[in-house]
Amino acid sequence: LPKMSRAVSVAFALDPKGHKELRSTYLFERRLGRMAIRILLLICFSFIMVLGACVFMGAVQQRHGLVLSDTVWWRQTETGVETRNLGASRLWLTFANSTAVTDQKFAAATETDEPHYAVCGHKWHGLQLVDYAMMCLVAYMEGQKRDSLTRLLRLLFPDKDVSIQKTSTHNRGRRWVDVTFRSCPPDGSRCREVSVVAVSGTDPTRIMDYAENLRMWTEPVCLQILSTVFPTVRIWPRDTTAMVIGGIHGILKRMALQDDQWQYREILEHVQALPEDREVVVTGHSLGGGIALIIGALTGRLAVAIQPPGVYHSLAKHQAQALQRAENGTCQGHHALHKRSVSVIVEGDWIQNFDGHGGLVQTVACDQTEKSIAVGCHLVEGAICHLLHHCGDQAQRFSECRHEYTPVSTGVQVAKEVLTFLRVSWQESETSYLYSHMQNLFMFGLTISAIMVFRYGAPTPPSLSRVMLVYF
Repeated sequence: LPKMSRAVSVAFALDPKGHKELRSTYLFERRLGRMAIRILLLICFSFIMVLGACVFMGAVQQRHGLVLSDTVWWRQTETGVETRNLGASRLWLTFANSTAVTDQKFAAATETDEPHYAVCGHKWHGLQLVDYAMMCLVAYMEGQKRDSLTRLLRLLFPDKDVSIQKTSTHNRGRRWVDVTFRSCPPDGSRCREVSVVAVSGTDPTRIMDYAENLRMWTEPVCLQILSTVFPTVRIWPRDTTAMVIGGIHGILKRMALQDDQWQYREILEHVQALPEDREVVVTGHSLGGGIALIIGALTGRLAVAIQPPGVYHSLAKHQAQALQRAENGTCQGHHALHKRSVSVIVEGDWIQNFDGHGGLVQTVACDQTEKSIAVGCHLVEGAICHLLHHCGDQAQRFSECRHEYTPVSTGVQVAKEVLTFLRVSWQESETSYLYSHMQNLFMFGLTISAIMVFRYGAPTPPSLSRVMLVYF
């Protein structure tokens, strides 16, 4: 008989029978991984809850008309123009032909002064950046008051023939205005007409605007959160992120969950309806700046954005939805953002970090750095004064610009007025019966709580170490 060979034993580098021992290894890493996953799930759940709450409260606010009509207003003074934004941000522009003594601290730069930024002295369709910033400020005002807006435009642009062509159809949606600038050369040649479509930014008194911001920049924020756990996400090319974002919205459409009802829909249709040979510029501040960049990329028009959050990655979903709707637009991809956009961002403005920026980007300094957390670096009034101080006014309309921002005192005053309004409304409403018996209800609840504590004892809160041990 042939000699039987011995059984071959295989030696493993890691004994499979020792899995019970492996459970006790890498304990800290395992807990850290579980903690990271739970934090991500908590962030996602919190985001969904906040978005749902904003949509619900915004819908209730719009349905009952609980919106302020005039959050930004203006008045003409003896020396110039004054504007107010919710009473917290005030802007004073002094005319160059006024008799007021100019303070050199707030004086506008002159032609002899050296420009501080590369964009100083440049014009787009005959308008400089400070002109577009002023148009962004006008867009915040109520469009139904055409006479007031026309008078303000003539004060801001005395050297040009300006006329309002169209404004937003209803006051509860996104405010915007289409203004035509007409300039005729002195030699009698053909006059030049430029249409500037200015879009308003976030209105802090409208809850639906916060929901719109969350919906607009959901994907880039999620990618930033995901990159903290998977750092390789940061090296993804833009085409990869566009493919992921477009695939997500394609799946949502097949599930009949497409989210394509944007506030810029009316503005996009208006810009698309303009003649192709007409000079058109879309501009806006903050959320309006992001909308201007999106509309510019979808239509091939020039976009001038003042302090936008950036749309480098989030633009992909708007382009995918536009292709699904088969709209007549150029949709040249993210390259259109590079070719036909100008963005002005302010150092210290944390809102600009929600997404990346494309195209021509000019970063300027902030004059309210001590109030940057309270969006002191995100005010269009501050951008107007900064551009006048460091780039000047080629039309020599204004000699001085002052900006004042007092968020704390204004917030306290607004809170007092809101509490007074709620108290008076509560007393005069149909629930006056509950209000009159509120003290009795409070005493009844306090009595029941005291009886329960006397019968069963006061509950003892668990210690922090116990909570952490159970959670992790």
